[in-house]
Amino acid sequence: MTELSTKFSSRPKLDYPFKRGFSPEPGQPFEVADGVFWLRVPLPISLDHINLWLLRDGDGWVIVDCGFDDPVSRSVWDTVFSEFCRPDQIHKIIVTHYHPDHIGLASWLAHRCGCKVHITRGEFDRYRMLVDRAGQVESPDIFEFVRELGFSESQQGIYKRFFYVDVKPAEERLQLDDCIFISAGDQFDIGKYRWEVVPGNGHSPEHACLYCATKDLLISGDQALPRISSNISVYYSNKDQNPLHDWLESCARLRDHIPAHTLILPAHQEPFKGIDLRMQQLIDDHNAQLNKLRIEMNSPTSAAVAHKILFERELNEVETLLATGETLAHINYLLHRGELFKQKMDDGTIVYMLKAASSAA
Repeated sequence: MTELSTKFSSRPKLDYPFKRGFSPEPGQPFEVADGVFWLRVPLPISLDHINLWLLRDGDGWVIVDCGFDDPVSRSVWDTVFSEFCRPDQIHKIIVTHYHPDHIGLASWLAHRCGCKVHITRGEFDRYRMLVDRAGQVESPDIFEFVRELGFSESQQGIYKRFFYVDVKPAEERLQLDDCIFISAGDQFDIGKYRWEVVPGNGHSPEHACLYCATKDLLISGDQALPRISSNISVYYSNKDQNPLHDWLESCARLRDHIPAHTLILPAHQEPFKGIDLRMQQLIDDHNAQLNKLRIEMNSPTSAAVAHKILFERELNEVETLLATGETLAHINYLLHRGELFKQKMDDGTIVYMLKAASSAA
């Protein structure tokens, strides 16, 4: 997730039924629709919260997303289980995608509640690829990727560590046996209502939104947020892929197929209506960023230089890594369209240049 992207001042206004800026107290579920409860959980990062969801399922409950694996998030769940429902009343857990604020406590909750985690195969496979890399001392492929970005040697040393995850006991990681895999278009009943898995791609490999047409609700995860943009990035794990293309297609699909009056239940900030407006805003923003690169990349440009075209203010280390990953997503989009070419220099840096500019030269 990032608030780095360029903001545009003229925006159609979204509708916030519970008021912009409102949120329930941590550990105190708030009912937003019949049998659908909003659980706000703090996060230990600059994006300081996540919205989780509890859905009434007959005499029990379904959890959607789990929270970050840290003592604060666990304490929130302790409060929920002591004041709202019991762990043995949880019938299933649904994880929208593999990012740690969504999947972090999935294994802990599944074992505590004695239930399965429902997740798409693409998200589970990306999660396992990352956690199975934990503990590796070094990887030549990752080091080469960091060199390709074009940062100084000291910066390369800083960024290498971001591509490893903390070592965690195997029993605390989500395992294949813990999971039931779901796919786009799957439908299942939760209580009296039917929900459908609606895909969202680009922010993660196979993000699952949950749509209930009867209730006019979409649990959107990170696919539809009211005021911030989900990070669309290229890193070592997807260095040759085109996630921005997937993201733009997903935004257009939600814009065109989810009714505008649907209440959107996002993973961050507040529930809102007006998904058609919001999805078009995101599409327009990314097209504006692409046009910046089309204007500026008329000479060989590394990712370390190109990210300053899209993000002009000073960034800290983490922000720089996020901005570079998002810049690479835009560069890959143009590469896949045949608008750029790339070349590896003698020092290992990859530079990019518009084909039209190269021809003119």
